[in-house]
Amino acid sequence: MDLRQQYKSYYTAREQPEVVEIEQASYVSILGKGSPGTAIFYEKKKAIKEFVTALEKNHAETDFAFSSSVVEIFYWFDQEKVGYVDIGNFYTTVDLDFLQYRIAIRIPDFITIEHIKQVAGQKQDIPFAGDFELFTYTAGTCVQLLHVGPFAGELDTLPVLQKFATSNGFRKSGMHHEIHLTHFEPGQSQQHLQTILRDPVTR
Repeated sequence: MDLRQQYKSYYTAREQPEVVEIEQASYVSILGKGSPGTAIFYEKKKAIKEFVTALEKNHAETDFAFSSSVVEIFYWFDQEKVGYVDIGNFYTTVDLDFLQYRIAIRIPDFITIEHIKQVAGQKQDIPFAGDFELFTYTAGTCVQLLHVGPFAGELDTLPVLQKFATSNGFRKSGMHHEIHLTHFEPGQSQQHLQTILRDPVTR
């Protein structure tokens, strides 16, 4: 099972804003706090790919073999501390030191916390091995679009998504979600990057 092929609509977005319904999904994930792009942020991104590769190997040559490599990140602020932060100014309203995030890779629904704990015990050489956890989430109704180019350009793209949401009577209702369709390492050019920007909304 190649999850990117199995769930094509989940990993697909247009460059124009749209409304989508996102079903429940399961992930291997790890929590973090602070500005994205720090050394520890990229260490965790690298480690989660290694961890999921080990999980894949444990199921290789079985009826449950799968592959999944697209890194996703859920971002949020503690509203009790910083207040409501909307889609369009998500990265510019509050000091990013208060930003919380969950780095994730989608996995098949048959993967359990026991499978994750097994890999953590087998692969203690993987950084943060004991910190990876099973995360299950239903985003529901979302607005989304495909951002092409550098991450910094999201500061211009997110207001477009905000305008679309507002004009359709929607209000942000959950974590900002980014799906990194293009693999990226620090120091590489970002011109070719493709990132789905997705936000759950309610009327």
